[in-house]
Amino acid sequence: MRVGFDVSKIFGPRDGVARYSVSLLQALAEEAEERDGTPALHLYSLGAEADSAAWRALLDELPGNVRKGPGRWPRRRDLDVFHIPSFSDPACFDGPVVFTIHDLTFLTHPEFHVPDNRNQCLLGTLRAVSRQATILAVSEATAKEVRQWFVLPEDRLRVVYEAASPVFVAFEGSELAAARECLATRFGLEGRFVLSVGSLEPRKNIARLVEAYAGLDQKLRESTPLVLVGGSGWKEDAAFGGAWPGFVRRLGAVEEEDLIALYNVASVVAYPSLVEGFGLPVVEAMACGTPVLTSNTSSLAEVGGDAALCVDPTNVAAIRRGLEALLGDAALRRHYRRAGFVRAAGFSWRTAAKEVIEIYGGMVGAG
Repeated sequence: MRVGFDVSKIFGPRDGVARYSVSLLQALAEEAEERDGTPALHLYSLGAEADSAAWRALLDELPGNVRKGPGRWPRRRDLDVFHIPSFSDPACFDGPVVFTIHDLTFLTHPEFHVPDNRNQCLLGTLRAVSRQATILAVSEATAKEVRQWFVLPEDRLRVVYEAASPVFVAFEGSELAAARECLATRFGLEGRFVLSVGSLEPRKNIARLVEAYAGLDQKLRESTPLVLVGGSGWKEDAAFGGAWPGFVRRLGAVEEEDLIALYNVASVVAYPSLVEGFGLPVVEAMACGTPVLTSNTSSLAEVGGDAALCVDPTNVAAIRRGLEALLGDAALRRHYRRAGFVRAAGFSWRTAAKEVIEIYGGMVGAG
């Protein structure tokens, strides 16, 4: 079984879709290696030069059974199935297509997008549905929205959950001490802090989080800054148009090893996003043993379950009360730490890879 995989998104900024693509591809390659090279994975992208450093870096981090496709989009004779893990136009391939839908915010919340991005997502999704692609939704919440907006048979819609990368683990002892020292040296972070991870865009609800934080006791704000990690996103000025208060520390995009350290050292991870298709930072934080405050809406309540403190993301007072509860109660933090480990362990990229390979096989067999 020859499977093509669109990696064009990977060569841009490592945002949520890019990280999804890399993690799933890694798991697929490892699973295929254990199955004597089945499926055979071929990577395609028109977004990077054939011999670029980016291509070499990608291939170096994958098992040797993965092959780079030719410098063009695939044709039917090249592959049995083609997987598009972003919103690329599936018209690039005239055979069976698997198309991952991360969310439908370009339809449900168009105000969170710029026109070019919204149009690209809409075009890719419409063509995937019309060309009878098999749709992978990353959560039941996303699958529900797909059913509301599009008419397609149930056997063409499958839910395959994301997961935290295996590198997101809890530190103990000397490893945790080294992480604290690294953050102090690199970012000047010492003592407690609350961490929020995500690109700076209106959907992430940073303005309300900052407003909620401003309502905390002054001593708590001074001793426990709010640390924002993530690059610029859509409509950054609309996300937070004013001057940043002194209790906010913006680190921008950070390396993965620094992100793991930040998750481990943070007292709380706050992710009160307005809407998500999955909410990867929630699971990453749980895997690192950090209590999570997140939203009771969209997929976030589904992913967090009882292992996260879920609040109304539109209610500033509710966000503030959640922060006060977690920061002020060590027993509550220990409870969510334990529950988070269990919850995060329920999401696995290897499980996702097995499910996706089963889907590939069903499509090839049906053809």
